Amino acid sequence: MDIIAKAIIATFVLSACAAPSSLPPSDARGAAGLDGAPRMGATKIYNIDSATPTAPVIETVLTGLDNPRGVVVLMDGSLLVAEAGTGYDAVEPTNWTGKLSHFQDGNGDGDFTDNGERIDWFRHLPTYNALQFFATRRDEVNGPGDLLRHPDGRLFLSVDAGLDRIGLYEISPDRRIGRNLSPRSNMNGLAFSRDFSQIYLAESTANALSVVRIADGAYRQIVQFDTLANGQQSVPAGLAVDPRNGDVLVALFSGAVAVNGEVIPFMPGAGKIVRVDPSTGTVEDAVTGLTTSIDVAIDRAGSIFVVEMTSGYADLLDRTHDLFDPDQPALHGGYLRYSGRVSRYLPGGSAPHILADGLDMPTNITLAPDGAVYISTGQGTPSRPIPGPDGPTRIVGKVIRIRI
Repeated sequence: MDIIAKAIIATFVLSACAAPSSLPPSDARGAAGLDGAPRMGATKIYNIDSATPTAPVIETVLTGLDNPRGVVVLMDGSLLVAEAGTGYDAVEPTNWTGKLSHFQDGNGDGDFTDNGERIDWFRHLPTYNALQFFATRRDEVNGPGDLLRHPDGRLFLSVDAGLDRIGLYEISPDRRIGRNLSPRSNMNGLAFSRDFSQIYLAESTANALSVVRIADGAYRQIVQFDTLANGQQSVPAGLAVDPRNGDVLVALFSGAVAVNGEVIPFMPGAGKIVRVDPSTGTVEDAVTGLTTSIDVAIDRAGSIFVVEMTSGYADLLDRTHDLFDPDQPALHGGYLRYSGRVSRYLPGGSAPHILADGLDMPTNITLAPDGAVYISTGQGTPSRPIPGPDGPTRIVGKVIRIRI
């Protein structure tokens, strides 16, 4: 049993609580350029059937989180949420801050922020910041990532704890840690096959789409993606399975590229969504012209939902930058804050409908059984000073709901 599994089991003992253990099944991009100046103004909300701003359809249902990532919406409307934590990689595992929690709307007010509405299942999961680990010059927190719930009640949670501390963990309905199905590469995106017998993996560092069989852990790489148009790595970041035919949609984020001797963190407009036939590995473009496409979803009608994390880069950080100093100047931290967006592409190739823009670093998308869209936002060191739409502010992890 590896160190992460041991720590998770210890966390289960430390975090045991009185919660029931069984649950029901379950167009305008920001005008900011590359000079670091954020696009000012409030988040704009668009009706999906027009290009005219209309009544808001966005609600903040959770706030004050530490890097929320994967969200599962259960049939009773409650949420399971994975948090990557603060990024502080403590020596003592009980000081790790990654979490997996269950949120119930006890008073029926439509959010999950009131006292008693949160029950932590695991409170000390791994966390780290890539600025210190890999000198990325960007404020990037990793830890618990994507989350799936099987119809039989099992959960599958990807955990990126850095280097050789990586896993896809099976969690039983009574909240016990089981197998590590895939320790090979970080897995920023997960999706079940249509028959729920396999899990597809977006392996970012390997630039690959792979699959693991739940029954016995058998692993197979489906395709390793080619470099993109400007020579940068593709960096698969999120995925979804088309319920109509089983194809896998993969969000390609776009990695760094050298231009005239300068290393550019990502090439705006080079990201895309590709469609992969999982039996043959054939790849074709589905949506192009994206910037930092980080996650994707698709509904039964074939509408594609795309999350773009940011529209530009700014304020690259020194490796020695103190991310936890509250008196540091307000810096973007490598990614332009408050320039993320969520778009919907209807079948037939029409222009996208912008559901929301001006979001602060969205990362994960979930389609709920009732058709609502849940988005995790606020990637980065919690409470670090950053430029905001109305002046300096601080990073706050949130889950927002977009009602369509």
